[in-house]
Amino acid sequence: MSLGSAQPVDVSDDDLSSQEDACDLSEEDLLKLNPFTMANFSKQRFRYMALFDMEKWVSKFGGSTFPTASDKVSEAEALALQHFYQEGCCGQHHKITPEDKEALDQLHKKIGALLEQLQASTGDQGFFVRLGPRSPKDAPQMVSQWGISESRIKAALRAVDAASTIQAAREGGGDVSEVLRVFQSVCHSLQRLSSADEAIALLVTSARVMQDISHALDQRDGGWDISVLARTWDDEVAMEREFRTFVVSGQVVAISQYDDQLCYPFVQQNADQIVAVILRDFEALVRPCLQQAGFASPSVAVVVDFLVVPGKSVRDAGGEGDGSGVTEDDDWHARLIELNPFGPMTGASLFCWRADRRLLQGREDLFGDLADAAKLSTQGQPTLREGVAETRVCGVPFRYVDRALGCSWHALDAFWEDYLRLGSIDSPDVRGAPIAERKCCVQ
Repeated sequence: MSLGSAQPVDVSDDDLSSQEDACDLSEEDLLKLNPFTMANFSKQRFRYMALFDMEKWVSKFGGSTFPTASDKVSEAEALALQHFYQEGCCGQHHKITPEDKEALDQLHKKIGALLEQLQASTGDQGFFVRLGPRSPKDAPQMVSQWGISESRIKAALRAVDAASTIQAAREGGGDVSEVLRVFQSVCHSLQRLSSADEAIALLVTSARVMQDISHALDQRDGGWDISVLARTWDDEVAMEREFRTFVVSGQVVAISQYDDQLCYPFVQQNADQIVAVILRDFEALVRPCLQQAGFASPSVAVVVDFLVVPGKSVRDAGGEGDGSGVTEDDDWHARLIELNPFGPMTGASLFCWRADRRLLQGREDLFGDLADAAKLSTQGQPTLREGVAETRVCGVPFRYVDRALGCSWHALDAFWEDYLRLGSIDSPDVRGAPIAERKCCVQ
């Protein structure tokens, strides 16, 4: 689930007051509310988003998603995570108390028990840990006091020879987007855990986790309910295989490549197969589970993230394929990653909530304001960003990146400063240079 960067919402005092009475609404009522008019930080918005916390639905999806175990996080444990983040990442002082250390130890024990439970049932040695609302996938992006160490990031970058990729791009012989691709791959690999120690290290250094905990603490007068989850790690998961799917009244109405920056040959050359597999496995495996969970009812919308694993022939060919289609005996398959709230609190990937809202609602006037919303968009018509391609498969629009978007040295320096510094350490023109000088080399 993503908090996203929602557009500011203008609401009257009466509207805001009614949104503060969300505790009186049932889950069915909440799902039919208009997410585009929910006030930021209101109880209504918080309760709506909480419906999609993973522990609320994952048990209903069985084999269509990854093996998962969960446990409740106490308010004291959440405060401990917050205080460790404030000291370790924000530079604040005297936030951590003896009670925090005790609470964090209790959370450590809970996570250890979850890992043991999964290992006993699946035999897997690798795990992925998150809170109910979101994962700490941002934590491995930087070196931090309590989190991923400099030596670990450096070793992961060296393992994929990141220095050569950086150097080639800097000298003009390579693509800057390839540097981002390497950094994203390394960051993903550092989320693979084998112990509760590693899980705690990510949770206490994630801004995403801290935002979700802060929202939960702000709304705790309505009841405390947040969980930690462990899932088995799957080596098949990769950014190029993740897709965001928009579902309205139990029907897929649009699909997008999840990553909104990089161009992937696998996606370009297998667009039809990817959509066909998502539609096939959605209908056979996921839709019945959505119905059971109440997310496929008429006029209910949800955003579903899928992993698409290609057939053996494509994997053997390096993941690109020949666009020849999916056969009955092929082993292509889609797997549910997570459910997300429908609306601006979730990223639309290569679509735009404002310009493409009619399309993303399957042309249904779900909330009684589609005509007015269309007037605020660009002539009410979907718009394609430069570098984005759209095709239709079985009538479903699918968007993917046809050319790398928004990737520059300035962007890398802003979001991947530690990776650039550590990945470039062996390059002749930056070896031994002060950090400020290294930054100049890549701008």
